[in-house]
Amino acid sequence: MSQNNVTAGFAAGAAARPIKIDADHFGIRVLVPTLTVALLLVVHLGGMVAVDRSVEGVNPACLVLPVDLVVLLGAGYVIERILKRLMPSRRRAELSDTALAITDRRRKPAQMTLIDWQQIVNVMAWRFEVRRRTRVPKGWFCLAVQLVQDEREVILYTFMSSAEAEKVSGYKNFARLRPRRETESNTDLRAAAEQRRLLRLEDARWRDGAEISKEDFLAMLAVLQRRVPDWD
Repeated sequence: MSQNNVTAGFAAGAAARPIKIDADHFGIRVLVPTLTVALLLVVHLGGMVAVDRSVEGVNPACLVLPVDLVVLLGAGYVIERILKRLMPSRRRAELSDTALAITDRRRKPAQMTLIDWQQIVNVMAWRFEVRRRTRVPKGWFCLAVQLVQDEREVILYTFMSSAEAEKVSGYKNFARLRPRRETESNTDLRAAAEQRRLLRLEDARWRDGAEISKEDFLAMLAVLQRRVPDWD
């Protein structure tokens, strides 16, 4: 099937699963804590002044601090949900049993990359353990897949706990990416070559890979199982 036919299929309303890419993009990660702290300061200072003026014989902090705690616990969640609606990523994807289509509006004009499941798709999958606690819990796994068709390339990845990762169908296809120091000291030439290849893919994932939810990632793997030979 040609790329034009695949595009026409999506336009005609072929059953497709919408996929959010980079829901926690850089702008969200910066603004959520910034706005949370700003709101906390406003609530704290405003509350202190209000209690001081309206209640006598009581330390304002005794009444305001519990409110601060509620704001601290709940504001970040609410702000994040609002920002994700107001500031979506400029990339999105659609997944069907026919194709995977990724639209990138960071470029002008917008660029669409299509992977046609009915044609040959070269797949490379790898995984590694998160060793530093950031927004992703330490000990979780990153699972990544590179899809290559002709000159088109897509890298999709997600994060999940080790227990969830090990239950993923086709988990054995995800090659383990070892720390760079292990690769440099490895005397097995074949294993070292494979690790260098994985490191290059990991660098590409870091630069411009598309992060998706684990549910969408599993849906993509389900299509791989149906459409790509030897993926099970």
